Amino acid sequence: TPELVLARLGRVLPHRNDPVVEYTDHLAGTISGDLSGLRVAVDCANGASSTTIVRLLRQVECGYEIRFREPDGLNINDGCGSTHLGQLKERVRKGDFDLGIAFDGDADRCLIVDENGEELDGDRIMAVCAARMQQEGKLRGGAFVATVLSNMGLHAYAKQKNMRIECSNVGDRYVLEKMLETGYNLGREQAGHENFL
Repeated sequence: TPELVLARLGRVLPHRNDPVVEYTDHLAGTISGDLSGLRVAVDCANGASSTTIVRLLRQVECGYEIRFREPDGLNINDGCGSTHLGQLKERVRKGDFDLGIAFDGDADRCLIVDENGEELDGDRIMAVCAARMQQEGKLRGGAFVATVLSNMGLHAYAKQKNMRIECSNVGDRYVLEKMLETGYNLGREQAGHENFL
């Protein structure tokens, strides 16, 4: 009977906290410094970041413009997001933004364009994150994980800054596995998956 089936399925318990609030509060708490003068163009790919990005950007008090944040279940990544940077690049160039951020549909990956609308290489993003974490004493083991595809410039930069790189196979799962194996808390895969533990 339907009643027996429902009884075996379990029940949904009310949640006291809103997960969007918890998540964006956590993200905002990882940012130090004043971002109030920053102007950011964001492409949500009509995906998951559509529900969190406005609250986060308001919390860090930067200026922003958000596009592609109306998911309908069919338009995710459709000509937008991190797999289609053309529109974001153009918007940053024409809109006097400091940078542009493009997420993919499930928001586990992002790519960045600079104030000229030029895509920043993933190794540069990794270098900036690692250097900042090292400066703040947060880069566990003085090292981070990159893939075997990372360029020699990243290795030279890390050496110059007294950081080490542990290389993994290509793929975000391999980066994460290597991070868990070594205990390091930063890793990146070139497609835009940044891992912070």
